[in-house]
Amino acid sequence: MIPIPPVLTDHPQTEALVHDLSAAIGEKNVRFDAMTRLLYSTDASSYQIIPMGATFPRHSDDVVAIHETAARYGVPVLPRGGGSSLAGQTVGTAVVMDFTRHMRRVLSVNADEHYVQVEPGLPLGLLNDQLAALGLMFGPDPASAERAAVGGVIGNNATGAHSIVYGMTADHVRRVQVVLADGEKVWLDAHTESLRAIREKVAAIVNANASEIATRYPKTWRTCAGYALDRINPANVDLNVLIPGSEGTLATIVNAELNLVPRITAQHTHLALLHFDRLRDSLEATPRILELKPTAIELIDRFLMNKTRSNPTYSKDLTFVQGDPAVVLIVEFTGESQSHLRAQVDALRNFMAQLGYRGAITVAETPTQQAQVWNIRKNGLGLLLSDRAEAKPLAFIEDAAVPVEHLADYIQDVEEIIQREGTTYAIYAHASAGCLHIRPLINLKSLRGQAQFQTISEAVALTTLKYQGTLSGEHGKGITHGRNQRLQFGDQLAEAFMEVKHAFDPLNRMNPGKMLDAPAFNDTSVMRYSPAYEVIPLKTRYDWSADNGLSGAVDMCNGAGVCRKEGRGTMCPSYQATRDEAHSTRGRANALRAAISGKLPDDVGSDALYDVFDLCLSCKSCKSECPSSVDVAMMKAEFLALYYDRHGIPLRAWIFANIHRVNQLAGIVPSLSNAVLSSAWGKGLMSLVGLPIDRPLPLYSVQRFTAAVAANRNAHPSQSDSVATLIVDTYTEYNHPQVGLAALKIADALGARLRIRTLPAGSTGRPAISKGLLDDAKRMAEHNLRELNPADGPFLYLEPSELSAVIDDYLTLVSPALQAKARDIANVSMSAEAWLAAQLANTPDIRWDKTSRDILLHGHCHQKALWGTQDTLALLRSIPNATVQEMNTGCCGVAGSFGYEHYELSMKVAQDRLLPAIETAPSGTIITAPGTSCRAQIHDNGHPVLHPVEVVAAAIRSTL
Repeated sequence: MIPIPPVLTDHPQTEALVHDLSAAIGEKNVRFDAMTRLLYSTDASSYQIIPMGATFPRHSDDVVAIHETAARYGVPVLPRGGGSSLAGQTVGTAVVMDFTRHMRRVLSVNADEHYVQVEPGLPLGLLNDQLAALGLMFGPDPASAERAAVGGVIGNNATGAHSIVYGMTADHVRRVQVVLADGEKVWLDAHTESLRAIREKVAAIVNANASEIATRYPKTWRTCAGYALDRINPANVDLNVLIPGSEGTLATIVNAELNLVPRITAQHTHLALLHFDRLRDSLEATPRILELKPTAIELIDRFLMNKTRSNPTYSKDLTFVQGDPAVVLIVEFTGESQSHLRAQVDALRNFMAQLGYRGAITVAETPTQQAQVWNIRKNGLGLLLSDRAEAKPLAFIEDAAVPVEHLADYIQDVEEIIQREGTTYAIYAHASAGCLHIRPLINLKSLRGQAQFQTISEAVALTTLKYQGTLSGEHGKGITHGRNQRLQFGDQLAEAFMEVKHAFDPLNRMNPGKMLDAPAFNDTSVMRYSPAYEVIPLKTRYDWSADNGLSGAVDMCNGAGVCRKEGRGTMCPSYQATRDEAHSTRGRANALRAAISGKLPDDVGSDALYDVFDLCLSCKSCKSECPSSVDVAMMKAEFLALYYDRHGIPLRAWIFANIHRVNQLAGIVPSLSNAVLSSAWGKGLMSLVGLPIDRPLPLYSVQRFTAAVAANRNAHPSQSDSVATLIVDTYTEYNHPQVGLAALKIADALGARLRIRTLPAGSTGRPAISKGLLDDAKRMAEHNLRELNPADGPFLYLEPSELSAVIDDYLTLVSPALQAKARDIANVSMSAEAWLAAQLANTPDIRWDKTSRDILLHGHCHQKALWGTQDTLALLRSIPNATVQEMNTGCCGVAGSFGYEHYELSMKVAQDRLLPAIETAPSGTIITAPGTSCRAQIHDNGHPVLHPVEVVAAAIRSTL
């Protein structure tokens, strides 16, 4: 086992440091445990360095206290935002300050003068969401804006697709308030007396190096290399200009005053998609296209397009590509009217024809079409990394930028370097700015890969300088480009940078190990993967062979942190509620990686690892919303099975895993069971055996579904002419028979007959899967598969989580001998809504109640992740005079047993979006949700709710 290095060599000193930090900012905001340190040891780069610990400052005074305490103990500090850095800026042996949990407030907005004051931990996307009502936004738009914090955006001097319009972050920073290494909090204003010595020192440095600054700085405007001495006027030094791109090496930002620009919406833009058969042709065309004054030119290549096609979530957005081009250029125009925009696109067509271009040009005019294009472009990083092979497209030369007129020659030289090293690459991003993200495919776990990493990096650096470019065009310096700063700027300016650093931070306590003192290429101790990387052997239940084992599936998490987005999508519910890194998809993958690579005591038997996975809702959103399809829900089930091997199965887990058996027993005398569940005695008994009592358990129906069907057998005289099979889940059978009866009513109105089938094993095994009892789940799955006949399909499911077990988990859970049968059954399994919607679309003579209805749908997490809500929406929209909308609600928070075992957190998840959306709906709105858990959450919070088939059945006046 590779142990986690100690925090400090003197352990009593460590305890004193933690004690003093806790006294200063609160014990809950100081975490020096092994798991937290592991979680903060990586970002989106290829590096891993264990920090001393993590802190979560609540306000600027906490930041002062952290700096002062760290200074007393002689330890470094490291500011961190979303951890989406690609060059290793946010990893190091230091006390990490994570600003994203608390310091995320908009402090003031001046709408008239277009500027805002904001704390460093607010994600840029959320800042722009808050500014939208004012018609304003922050100009630079990095692809990671959903999770990149404002402080990190400034620290990297980030930019994005529209850099030819908005430049870089440095162009929009008015001033910043910072905490210096010694704990002084100060605005970097010209009149601040305490900064006089630093200003004078910086002026002297600039004067002494004026000639070198003029000749050695990159000749492209898109650069964040070095410190921005080229922007300093020595006669009137503005220290603010040194902070963008400084990556926390000079000071820690606690308040940023930023300029804003008018918000540009999709209604004011058109995208023209130019298809090329050769990369060089697209790059030679780019400088010419710039003559037409577009607002962006982005590039995506065949590699990215193929990865998009193989991802079910994103492939549906690839509607703008015709055929199989080598490259597509995305050319954006902005205008005040549709006629103006169309005229600009027509001008582009004519201009390209004059240049001899004969490729296809498609146009994205509507907001939906444009969102599809940008969705693929902005998720390009994750999509590129979705390959399950050991060789990954790595970010270590992708940030270089050259003057756009040199771009075609530069890329040709880089391609030759990569091919000479025996590998290939993917390429995408900012053609208009001469900054194309080139990602060579390299396996860092091999000696060959480590050699390629160094050789390609050094050769491309020299090539970039040959074309008067910059090694850092957007993603910062960190470790990756810190190694090459001396190569870029020469010895004299390198010494000047060291003098600037010393002026701000004389003891090198601010994020050391970056800029000029970055670790050497041959120091594999700072790499996440190296030839020394090994994993412990594990006996897994799922078949992970398609992922190169469980470790390969875990390695698919590249650290980009898409799972840290907020206010949109579903991934990751517990992170959105807690903003705790441990409860993000990335955090869980990192924790499991640490365990299986021997960095945690007790590896997969670790209680700390159990705590990380315990708050995963198994929503499966990560499987679809993560561009790399990191399926943490499946990993959680696998981990729990391995953990129980060591510690045994808890009684509560067994009860929830076998809820179908509990229901069978309780359903014998449902009225007695309900009385027990509702009584104080019954709640005491539940508490005694470890069952939760904060949320009421579902009551039992007086009449079971199959009994109700049998009692009404005259309505179903024969099943010999059945056209589909309705699978009876335990919730429909014992708790909510009205849902099944509604489905039968719709079928009757269609003149169809549904075969009623209870699963041979009594359950799909979904609860057992969720609780990690995979051996039991496998037995149930195999029993069901042996007894089911694909010819009896389609099999219709009313409960989304039951369907997801069949079409997803079964495929890799059952033995190899049954996997083909599992695929056959999955192919004829669908939601009841999908089948009913299709039948209704072909049956025009249904007798409907024509009453107007407003209907809001909350989709189930597994449904949204695996097959979508479109069929449910189509079913509901079959109702005449019905207005149907899907709510942006994320997860409900119950998720099977989760909402009973973690009541408070489940309520926090629901209160994020679900409950507010329902509570603000107009009176009389019908709330519908196909998931049993979802309906429980909505019902338990005082709102009537129906399954979609109930809503449709109620709108049918009578059967035929």
